[in-house]
Amino acid sequence: MLACMLLILVACKTTKIDTAQSVVPIQVPLKKIVANQQQIQTINASKVSFSIPMQNQQTPLRGSIKARIDSCMQISIQALFGIEVARIHLTQDSLILLDRINQQYVAESFSSFGSTFPVSFRMLQAIILNRLVDVTTKDDFSDFLYQKDENLHIVSYENSNFAIQYLVNDALHLLRTTVRDAEKRHYMMAEYQQFDTYNTIVYPKKNAIVMLFSQQQYAIDYSIEKVEFNQQIDLSIVIPPRYKQILLADIAKEYFN
Repeated sequence: MLACMLLILVACKTTKIDTAQSVVPIQVPLKKIVANQQQIQTINASKVSFSIPMQNQQTPLRGSIKARIDSCMQISIQALFGIEVARIHLTQDSLILLDRINQQYVAESFSSFGSTFPVSFRMLQAIILNRLVDVTTKDDFSDFLYQKDENLHIVSYENSNFAIQYLVNDALHLLRTTVRDAEKRHYMMAEYQQFDTYNTIVYPKKNAIVMLFSQQQYAIDYSIEKVEFNQQIDLSIVIPPRYKQILLADIAKEYFN
C-alpha cells in the first residue's frame, strides 16, 4: 500500500483549498482530535483487508499495519494462507521495501522523492493513520488556517512547495486529508469512515486513498478488522543477504505499467 502511494503520488476530487476566503486562526475544535491522538503511542492493526491496484486491476490482499507514533511504521502485505509477499518499513528519514516474490528490496531516503512530491514521514503517517499533523513541525498549528462551513471544519496550510487540508465533522472525526504539490499536478486524498471507540480512543475502520499520477487514477482501500493500541510491538526488519537491491522506480514499472 505505502509503496503504491510513493509510486503513484496522488489524487482527484478534493475539497478546494481557497486561501482567498475569510479565515481565522485555528482554534478549539481541533484540540479534541489532538487529545485523542495523544492517547495513542502504538498501533497494531493485526488484521487488515487491502484492495490494491496491481497490473491494471484491483487485487484483494490481507495484511497488517503497525506503528510507533512519530518513529516507525510497518505494513505487511500477505497473499493466501498468510504468506507475506511484501513488507514496507518506514522511519522518519527512510523507506525499506521487501519484495519477497522477486527476492529484491528498496532502501531509499525521503530526500530522493523531493523533486517529484514533498513526501515525508509525518505526511504519510497523517494519511495512513488518520492523524492531524502539523507539517511545519511547530506542533501548535499556529501557521494553519481555520474555516467553518456548515457542519464541517476545514483546516489548511500552504507554502511554496505543497498544500495540505484536513476536513473534520462536528463530531470531531477527521474525515479527509488532502495533500497536493504547489503546481497542482499531483494529489493524494484519504477518506475515513465507520469510526469506532476502543476504550477512549476513536479510530476509523474503513479507509480509502485516491491518487492520480501520470494521468492514471488509482484507489487503495483498506479495512481494519482488528486493532490494538499502546501494546508492545515488534518493528524489526531483516533484509535477506540474497535479495537484490533495486530502485523504487523499478518496482513501479513492473507492477503499474
